[in-house]
Parts: sequence; C-alpha cells; structure tokens
Amino acid sequence: MNNNSFNDDLEKQANDDSAGSNEGFPRVDHQLTHKSFRHDDDHIYINDVPINKAEFTQAFGGTFEVSRREKTRELREYGNPVPAGLGAFSASAISLGLVQMHAKHVHQANTLLGAFLTTSGLVEIIVGILCFVIGNTWASCTFLMFGGFWSSYAFVLMDVGGIAASYSSAAEYGQSVAIFFLPWAMFSFFLWICTWKSTVALSLLMFLIWFFVLLFTIAQFISSVNLFKAGGFFAIFAGCVGFYNMLAGLADKTNTYFIIKPVLLPNQPTVEELKDA
Repeated sequence: MNNNSFNDDLEKQANDDSAGSNEGFPRVDHQLTHKSFRHDDDHIYINDVPINKAEFTQAFGGTFEVSRREKTRELREYGNPVPAGLGAFSASAISLGLVQMHAKHVHQANTLLGAFLTTSGLVEIIVGILCFVIGNTWASCTFLMFGGFWSSYAFVLMDVGGIAASYSSAAEYGQSVAIFFLPWAMFSFFLWICTWKSTVALSLLMFLIWFFVLLFTIAQFISSVNLFKAGGFFAIFAGCVGFYNMLAGLADKTNTYFIIKPVLLPNQPTVEELKDA
C-alpha cells in the first residue's frame, strides 16, 4: 500500500500546535509543547515515541476497506476473506452480463442458477460473516446483502412456487421483477457514495455495480432489450474491475512480481481523526 499519504497526514498532525493535538496519542506526554516528527519504513515517531504503521490499514480494494482505520485484533490474526467474495461476485456478474448481451445467441441464464445460489450467494454470505468478525462493517454489509441478492434472484429465475404463473399477465410479472430490482439499485448507490474517500478501483467498482443494476431496473420497467444489453455490458465491466480488486488483495511480494498499489482518492481521514472517532 502507499505510505506517502499516511506519512503526510502524520507529519501534518505533528506540526499542529493546538492544545488538543496530542489527545489521539495517549503514549505522548501531554505536557510537551514542542513536537518532533520523523519516520522510517515501519514506524513514525512523535517526540521519539514510536507508532507502528502496521497498526493502521487504509483504503484498499483488495480488502474492501473504504477508509483508513486502526487494525482490530481479529484483522491481525485472520486472513483476508475479501478476494473470495470479489471472485464470486465477479464471475457471476460477467456471466450474467454475457447472457444479457445475448452472447453466442444465449438468451436464458438458467445455467447460472447454481452459481447464483452457491458461488455468488453462499460464498458471499460466508465472506460477509468473516468481514464482520474482522470488524469491517462496510464490507460485511456489502457481501451479506449481495449474497442475498444473488440467491433471491436465482429463486426468481427458477420460478420457485410458480411465481410467474401467479400474475395475471406477463407484463405484470415484468413490472414485479422491476420492483424487485429497484431497491437494489438504491442500495448499490448508497454503497457507492461510501467509497468516495477510498480508492479509484474500489469506487469505480461500486459505481459500475450501481449503474448496471439501475439499467436492469429501468430496462425491466420499460421492457427495453437495448437497455438490458447496456446493463449487461456494464455488468461485464464491473466483473472485470472486481477481478482487478481481487488480484490486488491476493498479490503480494511473496507470490508474484505484479503488485497492485491503491490510488487513493482525496480527503482520507487523518490518524488524529481516527483516534477521536
């Protein structure tokens, strides 16, 4: 990850001479009025008191962190579950997008039902639970809810309980499916706005998810084949960006020569803001 932003924030904090500027660091003597700041690869030092950089994590698509925060004990002890969830989501999104675009003249997504129920359904729910354990609320909410989305969408496509036949006409059934999509478009939008201080790759992913769900919703309301195809294109795009974030979470210097460093968006919270939160 990029330490420059981390160091800049700490240096800014170290040069702040306000009376309460030390409140975020209980290990620093509050009676000291002069602050010295220096840092190396592993620590920053305020008045020669070391603070381990590893105590903090910052926004990163590979971990679905939308902000810098202090690491929880569980985050230090357990592995990163996010790449599994990203892989599950991306595989299903790309497949669904290809079907919606009628790739190779395929018009039905019936062969994807198993993947919707297990890969992008069950796997994402498990990942969401694990993200809750390590204290990543945003990631937990995202994966749990989308695990439910894929599973419930599979039941719609499977026509469980004769769903389609229970409506008086195909048009009414189509409108009910559109109503099913509508709150998911709203939910995706709310997730996206929570990434505006994260990274370019993570924010782009959530924008694409919101946009393709929105296009599916509108297409279902007005019965537009072209809009469904457009939604399929953005679903494929979202899946590709999801795989990119998955790779970012998996790749490190121990297993590959290709390391993905996050491009941070502006206005990341400072360490002092984290301490006061």
